Amino acid sequence: MTIVGVLGPPTRLTDLRFLSDWADVVWGVDSVRDVIRNVSQSPIDLLITEASVAYLTDEILRLAPHSIGRICAVAEANGVFEWANSLSGITTVRSFEDTRSVFQPVAESNLGLTATGPVSSATAITGRDSIVVAVWGPVGAPGVTTTAISVSSVCAQAGLSTLLCDVDTRGSSIAIALGVMDETPGFAAACRLAGRNELTISEIERIANTVERDGVRFSVLTGVPRASRWAEVGPAKVRSVLELVKGIYDVVVVDVGFGVEENEWIDDAPQRDGAAREILRRADSVIAVATSDAVGVSRIIRGLDEIRNLCEPPILVLNRVASGSGADAADAIHRFSDHIVRCIIPADGRTGVDEAFDRARVHPMLWREVAEHAGVTLPTPRKARWRR
Repeated sequence: MTIVGVLGPPTRLTDLRFLSDWADVVWGVDSVRDVIRNVSQSPIDLLITEASVAYLTDEILRLAPHSIGRICAVAEANGVFEWANSLSGITTVRSFEDTRSVFQPVAESNLGLTATGPVSSATAITGRDSIVVAVWGPVGAPGVTTTAISVSSVCAQAGLSTLLCDVDTRGSSIAIALGVMDETPGFAAACRLAGRNELTISEIERIANTVERDGVRFSVLTGVPRASRWAEVGPAKVRSVLELVKGIYDVVVVDVGFGVEENEWIDDAPQRDGAAREILRRADSVIAVATSDAVGVSRIIRGLDEIRNLCEPPILVLNRVASGSGADAADAIHRFSDHIVRCIIPADGRTGVDEAFDRARVHPMLWREVAEHAGVTLPTPRKARWRR
């Protein structure tokens, strides 16, 4: 059952029986201080709270998704509902009773999680056939590629058919990082086929590479090996490729280049960063990756301003965070950009992709939180089942 904590006035806490058939309510409190104390001792899956500035404070928002998996705000009045609904990462309902229809777990037996090659098990994703997650970061190599690999790995580990695409036209690196052949760039090949109206499911299966590590398996479309070949990946072709692969895979994770500049000074000019802009517009969810040092914080603040008109507020991840620096970096980002850091990834041993795989395998909750904030509904971790 879902582990739930409730925050609200005493009148709301007198009768919580309507939650008992799908949730394990471990406590109900009326102060933010009590919530912080309780979750520091035992994290919860869901916090149900009254929608109020007294309860939805910065301290509460920072707890998700680390100590609080998700936050549900109850707002009965129209004005309050609209305010709470505008907060990033908050699910808003009209009454405490409505939380059941939103969060009641679906039995795993109904998920249809039998990954038979790349064929999609559509019901594995709640509310849509599949989901496209774009992973983006500003200039400076904050760890976009390893983040995309980690998210792909944990989705595949959960049994979802997963495709990882390298669409970083300024510096693709997924093929090198994963040790796969990139003589025929997979995503560019898919774009060429789309341009000739020849892109099919069988062609995607032919040009996609398969990566397997410790029983975790997912597909990969590699990127262009040289930045000078950016014109092969145009916005219209990207749109066609995404539409097709969404019908094949449960989850499509896209590594996006940092550039989002638009050439407005020449009419109908080729767009150097058109593919990145198109993906950010088309993605169901965007993960933004930053580092916690002063330069990284400055770059992500400016970068978030650059992409604000391209996508909904992204899930912000601080990567390679040194001990004790995460809170200060998160506060600075929130103060100057109004974005809230949703996940903090500690500094690694600089072993790169090997450590990304190991963390996703040994400590899956670290990356499950990122994936679930991105809108991917993951079942209980288990080894993916594949068959040709």
